[in-house]
Amino acid sequence: MKTVIFVGHGSRRKKSNEQFTQFANAVGNDCNASLFRFAFLELAAPSILDEIKVCVEKGANEIVVFPLLLLTAGHAKVDIPNEVSKGRELFPEVTFRIEKPLGIQDVLISILEKRLNEKQFSKRDKSLIILVGRGSNDQEAINDCEKVGQLLREKLRFSNLKTAYLVGGHTSFQDRVHEAKQSGYDRIYILPYLLFNGLLLKDMERFLSQVNDERFIICPTIGTDETVIKLVSSLINKCI
Repeated sequence: MKTVIFVGHGSRRKKSNEQFTQFANAVGNDCNASLFRFAFLELAAPSILDEIKVCVEKGANEIVVFPLLLLTAGHAKVDIPNEVSKGRELFPEVTFRIEKPLGIQDVLISILEKRLNEKQFSKRDKSLIILVGRGSNDQEAINDCEKVGQLLREKLRFSNLKTAYLVGGHTSFQDRVHEAKQSGYDRIYILPYLLFNGLLLKDMERFLSQVNDERFIICPTIGTDETVIKLVSSLINKCI
């Protein structure tokens, strides 16, 4: 029996974890897996190894681990493989496969455009977009986020787009906001390149409230958009 374990980052915020589980259930119901489960990397339960044990108890002989992450960084390269290797040691008779995170997808670029339009974005305004990624010490993840920014510039045919990051050693969200505050832009769109509403988004909202400048407009996260559900379920169906 083939089983899929969807893996999320995990949050101290209960609502964020609930959003992830609702999304994972929606994807599971839309794909062809015999059984689907979900797990978290940190800050929440169950763990990947916990769910591997459950899947084996239910009769799984093939387990696909699918990271519901936007970009490939340390979690996808190190943490998830480490957890799966523990499962391999416990259950050598089971076949394990780890899929890649979502990566750069046209569908996700289109959703970013949609999120801007939901906030009445117009190229005719004197506007700036700040695309905000989670950030990482992994340069590949940073390069991918920068490429997302470039693809969005091309799709919008709009060059006033800068990137910022919430963690890591690159241009910080706070620095980018302070820089934009001193600018002559009339509208500054904060566009989170995040899947779900977690503490990072709350921190962004709190910081913007302290900046207290009505020119800043924060857009929704990518979230549980129906097109993302269809994207993930199609990727799952290709690998099972």
